[in-house]
Order: sequence, then C-alpha cells, then structure tokens
Amino acid sequence: KIMSGDSKAYIFHMSWTTNKDDKLKFFQQMGEWYLNKQCIAKERHEITDGNSGILDSNVDGVLTKHCCLVEPQITCHYRDKPSKVPCPDSPAIDQKGKNFYTAFSAKKGEAFWQI
Repeated sequence: KIMSGDSKAYIFHMSWTTNKDDKLKFFQQMGEWYLNKQCIAKERHEITDGNSGILDSNVDGVLTKHCCLVEPQITCHYRDKPSKVPCPDSPAIDQKGKNFYTAFSAKKGEAFWQI
C-alpha cells in the first residue's frame, strides 16, 4: 500500500526518551497512539487466548480488529512536554518543568501551534 501510494504511513523515532514507558506516554500525549490498552506489551497468544474473548485465529486482521484504533488515544501525562491538547493539570517530568504551552508561546497563555 505504501509503494502504490494508497497509504501515507510514516515512522517516527524518539531517541531522546529514557525508556519505553516514556515513549508510550509521549506518543499518547501527542495524539499518535492508535493501540487499545488491552493490547499494549502483549504477545499475540496473550491477546487471543480464551480469557480475552478474542478467538485465536489465522484469519488476517484478527489483531487489527481488536487492537488498532481509528482515532488516537490522547492521554495527558506531563504539562511540560508537547501535547495534542493542553495538559496544565498534569505533573512536570523535568526538574524545571514549565507548562509547554506557556513556556513557548508568543503571548502568555497562547498555544505555540494551533491544534
């Protein structure tokens, strides 16, 4: 699909994060996380076993149907990191963590970019 132009997929790598937990939080906060919570850090057999309600099947798309989201899951984690929505009530991750939106905006309280 990518080669034919039917998909506009892209790869984004976060090399500045400390660990996988932070990467997950940053993707969730930036509105770039499209995976159901039930599928995070799980292997196929953990998702498709008898307890999950998803039948283990060789049918293509069984995991896509149950794990992939059409709209991103946006979750605020840190007020001092970029986000799809303002996160003023979230804690700061950096020692001198200022609110991302007010620290980088042209006018106090104005978002740096338009959402």
